[in-house]
Amino acid sequence: MMELRQLRYFVTLAETLHFGRAAERLHITQPPLSRQIAALEATLGTPLFERHSRSVAMTPAGEQFLDHARRLLSDLELAVHATRMAADAAHRELRIGFTMYAAWNLLPGLVRRYGDAYPADDLTLNETLPRDLQQALMTGRVDVGISFPLLIGGSLCYRPLYREPLCAVLPQDHPRAGDARLAVAALARESFVTFPASTAPTLHEAVMTCCRRARFEPKVRLETHLQQTIVNLVAAGLGVALVPDSMRRIRLPGAVFLPLDDSPAIEQGIYWHPHNTNPALADFLADAGH
Repeated sequence: MMELRQLRYFVTLAETLHFGRAAERLHITQPPLSRQIAALEATLGTPLFERHSRSVAMTPAGEQFLDHARRLLSDLELAVHATRMAADAAHRELRIGFTMYAAWNLLPGLVRRYGDAYPADDLTLNETLPRDLQQALMTGRVDVGISFPLLIGGSLCYRPLYREPLCAVLPQDHPRAGDARLAVAALARESFVTFPASTAPTLHEAVMTCCRRARFEPKVRLETHLQQTIVNLVAAGLGVALVPDSMRRIRLPGAVFLPLDDSPAIEQGIYWHPHNTNPALADFLADAGH
């Protein structure tokens, strides 16, 4: 008989592809992890992983089973949360996951309007990276996510709410820092401070597209996960960057923000799981549409 813990162990190993790291994340040792994965494979009648001396890879059967396992765990988390909410109908809670960028544009207005309309509800805000937000929504750790478009299929619902251009960030002593506007091509010889594609794929692609339209590939000097850190590194004179226009609200000394002559539009919106029955979520979605 398949056990719930086996599904959790399997998904964690599939995400890490390393028995040691998976065991550490699960707060167990490697032997019980190996035993439970082997028991799950025996139950299913097929290997889920290819084990090599220094690596682990998923089999085609394992890749197929991963989608189903994640869906089962997600539905269970949502069921548990919905049951607890139903047991205490007078208590309502809404958990919002958001990326740092949303804190500079969408998030404050959405939270303020909802708080004014439903002052008795508990609001929990969880800042996260775009790459982690999908899993939080799928597993029910958050009810709604505010982010750039995520690279997912149809497993989550999405509603666009906000669009803005990119802008350039230069050190204040840069020769072009006094310009009113900037052509992206003027940065072709500069060193860039940016973020890895794994952190925010759609935003990363927008930055690459902006540079490629100007017929150059950006020369990346430093990579970091947070836009605020990017701006701070630019202010320290370590390079230039392209960031969403709302980041200019940081007003960090040493950093100069300039509008671009030609920039792709950066979209943000809200995500939610279609099976989430939290009544507070339904009210939030209705309020966000106004």
